[in-house]
Amino acid sequence: MADLNRANTYFTNNVLHNEEWMTIEDSIRQRALNNAETQLYRVFRNYRPDTRPLPEEAVFEQALWLLRMDETVRKSEQGVKAVSVSGLSISMEGVRRISPEVIAILGCRIGRYAD
Repeated sequence: MADLNRANTYFTNNVLHNEEWMTIEDSIRQRALNNAETQLYRVFRNYRPDTRPLPEEAVFEQALWLLRMDETVRKSEQGVKAVSVSGLSISMEGVRRISPEVIAILGCRIGRYAD
């Protein structure tokens, strides 16, 4: 399980735009960390909690990515392709589930990761 104190230190010292993390309570932060870790182990199966753990920075960045998702992005995960309100239309094709920072940290090559 990702350590909340280490995540707080990481976001305080290393992430410039950390508002989504800093403005929520610890219980939500911990849930985001838990969810991020679960997602990453499911997607990147060459990592295992007991033998080859994910780098903690990858888990932290994925947690922040999850917190930044708005309702529109969450709807796209349920199959919604577009939303229109008063003439404004948003297409939700190709929304990334995994943070680009995670991809950079894990060193995934283009074409090796499919969302």
